[in-house]
Amino acid sequence: MEQIKRQRSNSVNNCDNNKKQKIEVETNCLLKEFVTCFEDLSNELIYEIFELLDFHHVYKAFYSLNTRFYNLIVNSTVPIDINLSSISKSTFERYNKDIILQNKHRIHSLHLSNPCLYDDISSPIHILSQFLRLETLSLNNIESIHLEYLLPTLVSLSCLSSLSITSNDIIRNKTSIYSQIVRLPALKYCSLSLKRSNCGESSLSTVNEYSPIEHLIIKHDITTNELYSLLSHVPQLRRLYVSDICNSWWKDIKTSVFVLPYLTHISLNLSSIYFNALEEMMIDIFNQVQVLHISIRYIYNEMYGNADKWEQLILSHMPNLRIFDIQYDSLSYNITTDNHNGNQVISNTTSDNFTSSFWIKRQSFFTQQYFQEQNKNRTIFYSTDPYRRKHYTLYNNIYQSTCLNSKETHLKSVQNLKIQNDKETINCKYYFPNATTLTLQNKLSRTYNLISVNLSRVIPLKQLTKLVIESNPISLTKLIELLRCTPHIHTLVLKSMSLYGINYNSIQQNQSFQLVSNTNTITNVTFNREGTLEKLQILVALFPRIQHLTIKPHTKNLESCIRFLVEKTNRNTNHLCSLCLLTTAKNWLTRLNTLIASETLLDDYMLKMIDWNLYLWW
Repeated sequence: MEQIKRQRSNSVNNCDNNKKQKIEVETNCLLKEFVTCFEDLSNELIYEIFELLDFHHVYKAFYSLNTRFYNLIVNSTVPIDINLSSISKSTFERYNKDIILQNKHRIHSLHLSNPCLYDDISSPIHILSQFLRLETLSLNNIESIHLEYLLPTLVSLSCLSSLSITSNDIIRNKTSIYSQIVRLPALKYCSLSLKRSNCGESSLSTVNEYSPIEHLIIKHDITTNELYSLLSHVPQLRRLYVSDICNSWWKDIKTSVFVLPYLTHISLNLSSIYFNALEEMMIDIFNQVQVLHISIRYIYNEMYGNADKWEQLILSHMPNLRIFDIQYDSLSYNITTDNHNGNQVISNTTSDNFTSSFWIKRQSFFTQQYFQEQNKNRTIFYSTDPYRRKHYTLYNNIYQSTCLNSKETHLKSVQNLKIQNDKETINCKYYFPNATTLTLQNKLSRTYNLISVNLSRVIPLKQLTKLVIESNPISLTKLIELLRCTPHIHTLVLKSMSLYGINYNSIQQNQSFQLVSNTNTITNVTFNREGTLEKLQILVALFPRIQHLTIKPHTKNLESCIRFLVEKTNRNTNHLCSLCLLTTAKNWLTRLNTLIASETLLDDYMLKMIDWNLYLWW
């Protein structure tokens, strides 16, 4: 009987398998009927595909393919987005000639970050006033001399609605920059990161000139006087972010009374002003706020942790506030040691005051962490339900966290995760599903494969695009282990790397090394410590698609390192087109010019020094 059942079962299985095979064959036949060539697509559909790609990639793939695609690229009115951040000098010259100069009327956005490109006589930055349809402009790593020349020319761009600036050297007079920006007629979004200067402050000289800016981001320190002055010229402001507000050098001199009726979203980082100064600012100009994000770091001022003061301020002067998001990072002087039993006791913590009905009714919940950093006990008090910040740090806690009405497990807003000690990931109750940048500090697990196992508990490793390793040093074995689990990393920052027991020739035969070398997509590498030629050779062999390299070579190894990196026969540096040498000596510029010219290492290149950093682009 059992034998008959098995025969029937086998017969049914064979029948099912035959049906599956028949379905697969028929499906494949149908699919083949629908397979078509890319060239058979309509022009409209091809243009839609082009819009999803970097236009430089479109140019490289299709510009010289055939007449049809040439015409699709050249004879079109579709706006073009130009990104010159990752491009060699020779490629730029062709791209500039074929596309940029011929299509100034079509350029919708322009992004630059190469400091050498601002000096190039053929750079589009020198004819920017002719880009009449330009809406978005991003100027990263720009020197003050170029910025001072460029800003006045932007007034003629009637479509420019978004401007981002990151300076590469010290800005002596920030208020002159502000004055030029508020004159831009169509600007809606502005992000500024101006390198710090110790020069004095002054108010904007513009009188009765008002900017249409609605979203303002200031990523550098600004005094209260400067902030008041700047904000008095942006009456349409809706969102404001300031990375560091500091006290003015002299007594506050406020401008005439002004109102910001549309300013509803504010994010402030504070490290050098007291609560009463912030309170005054809230009353004066931030009283219409609906969403307030505030970070206080290392300010020893009890008022910031006083729930009653915040409650009074909100009730009296912030009637529209919906979201109160605070993070208060302070030295934990209130942590003492019980000498009788060796137990450490926490008393009168900040969080004790934030459990009243006022906060509960507003659905404002908080938690507190205690940890030790550089032999100092610190406390971080922050809002939780839900967590809204883009940055989060897993600290090496020395005490159990105090959680008040906190229910979160997935912190979805976090994009940048910093881990002080990877052991903290073992019992971590949080998961960061949308994080794309990971920073590892201090100690890492010594056990092979344990780092990636621990990290996978809190973060989707395959989702990461940037990895920063600040531990000192990391072994090459651990680095390879991490990179095997993070295949989509494109930017890597290393503080130091240990090659103990590693041989350059033998490591390249290692299976894991070869796997990472063949599959990783890393194009941007920064190595902050002084490195030898051997370390440089290993890095380049491990990252053969590298385009930008930032290093700190030893003086004795300078010529040999540069010769190795720009050598035309080195297949691992085929994509490398720019170098940044950190903390160099003044004579390095002459040394490299002499080396490149005497040995004809490069045919066309630019070499310049900004402060103590040396940039080479070819």
